[in-house]
Amino acid sequence: MTPAQPMRQRILAAAAEVLRERGFAETTTKEIARAAGVSEGSLYNHFDNKTALIAATMAELTGEIRAAMAALLGKAGQATVEDNLTELAEAQIRFFLDLLPITGPTLGNRELRDWLREGGAAAGAPVPPGPVLGHAGLIAYIETEQHGGRIAKGAQAPYLAAALLGACQQYAFVTLLTRADVIASVARLPVDSADYARQVVRTLLAGHQGV
Repeated sequence: MTPAQPMRQRILAAAAEVLRERGFAETTTKEIARAAGVSEGSLYNHFDNKTALIAATMAELTGEIRAAMAALLGKAGQATVEDNLTELAEAQIRFFLDLLPITGPTLGNRELRDWLREGGAAAGAPVPPGPVLGHAGLIAYIETEQHGGRIAKGAQAPYLAAALLGACQQYAFVTLLTRADVIASVARLPVDSADYARQVVRTLLAGHQGV
C-alpha cells in the first residue's frame, strides 16, 4: 500500500492481502484497517459492514479476468481460436489461483454467500454480477466464432464454456493443494500452467473446429 492511493483502493488491497493470509472467518476489520494504514472507523465511510467490504474486495479481484474476457470478445475472427482461448485459459488459472484461497472460507459463510447470490451491492439487477458472467462472455465468444465458421455449428457453446472454465478452476485447485511432482506423476498434467492451458484448449476443440 502507498499513501498516494485513494483510501478506498488502499482498503481493498489490504483486505485482499489479509484474506489471502487468514481467510474470511479469521479476518477482522481491525486487521484490514491496520494493513491499510487507516483507522478502523474509516472503513465504514466506504463500506456498510464487513460483508460489503469482503464482497467489494472479491469484485476488485475480478478486474483482470473481466479485462481478459473483454479482450477475448474483441479477438473474434482474429489470430486462431486456439490461441485466443489459450490466452483466456491462462488468465483464468491465474484468477482462480488468486481467488480460491479467499472463496473457500468465504463460501462457508452463509450470510455472505446468500448476499452474493442475490447480487450483493447490485441486488435487483436482471443478471447479478458473479461467476455466471464468465460463462456468458465465453459463450458469446464461442457463438461468434461459430457464426464466422471457425468453430463447428454443432458444438454446444454453453458446455464448451463450462468445460474450459471448470478445467481451469480444477487445475488451480490441484496446484494449490498438490506438489508439482505429484501433479505430473499422478494426474499426468504439466506443471507449467501455460502448457496446461494450451493442451486443455486443444483437447476441448478437437472435433469442433470449423472449416
